[in-house]
Amino acid sequence: MITIDDDPDFWFAVAHHPEVWPHISLGRDLDVKAIVTNPRTVAFRAEHGGFLFIQLDGLGRVLELHTMFTPEGWGREVLLAAKEAFTAVFAWGAQVITTYEVKGNRRSQPPRTFRFEPAGGFAPAYDTTFRTWILTRAAWEGSPARRTMELTTCL
Repeated sequence: MITIDDDPDFWFAVAHHPEVWPHISLGRDLDVKAIVTNPRTVAFRAEHGGFLFIQLDGLGRVLELHTMFTPEGWGREVLLAAKEAFTAVFAWGAQVITTYEVKGNRRSQPPRTFRFEPAGGFAPAYDTTFRTWILTRAAWEGSPARRTMELTTCL
């Protein structure tokens, strides 16, 4: 369902969708093409968007996650694609994934079934309020989301 694809035109189109752009740009200039073509970024593409994992450390053990899907992909597509992407990055050796929730944007909260944990409360940054979430490899391996993947592959 997902592929690694850093096609800047695809990601630009997803990012600039009218229901996506306000939530990812937060009113700032953002060069999506430069982000997806950066060698520290792995872009997992699904039909209506995908995930950008940005390497934060020199060993590729700590990654920052950004999710971008147009409304056509919200829901089931995001969930199934996320399971594939997380399985891949943890298989490659990732140990920690961080992401951010924007206060007031419920779609920015990561799925609890993956076992993300808040790193703290909401705090101001970039003229808005964020909360950082963390997912460890161990938490993912014991998560309900991963267990349901194993059940469906055994059937």
